[in-house]
Amino acid sequence: MNMLDTRDLYKIQCELQEELNDLKEAESDARNAYLEATEDEDHMEYCDCDICEELREAEKSYREWLEEYGAQLDELDDLESEISEWRHGETMIAVDDFPEYAEELAGDIGAIDRNANWPLNHIDWDAAADELSQNYTVVTYEGEDYYVRAV
Repeated sequence: MNMLDTRDLYKIQCELQEELNDLKEAESDARNAYLEATEDEDHMEYCDCDICEELREAEKSYREWLEEYGAQLDELDDLESEISEWRHGETMIAVDDFPEYAEELAGDIGAIDRNANWPLNHIDWDAAADELSQNYTVVTYEGEDYYVRAV
């Protein structure tokens, strides 16, 4: 069953944000060093000094990071705004797996006897999942829809 814990996603989000902050700081430090060293705004275009090279590398690293991870961080930030218990942990259940989740939940809360054949083998778990989904909202992560408890 495809389920995600928002605490795991929050950890990834924090790591990505820390990387981004470090890159922004490195770029800012390199830019400040460059501005202190030269008054000529076009200096970097034709210069190969260490200060100019550091700034070019910092800018390149920042751009490359944004290209590779920027959309992922944005998506996690969007999820955080949609899920109230993001940091403390909420389970995201893939929409396609929700009937299986409903059956497991029914067993976990004692609503059914998992050892009984009847009436379990006649329960419409799709309908039960549909009824249960009224207490959930749908969010999308990496192109897949998930149910998460609505609060």
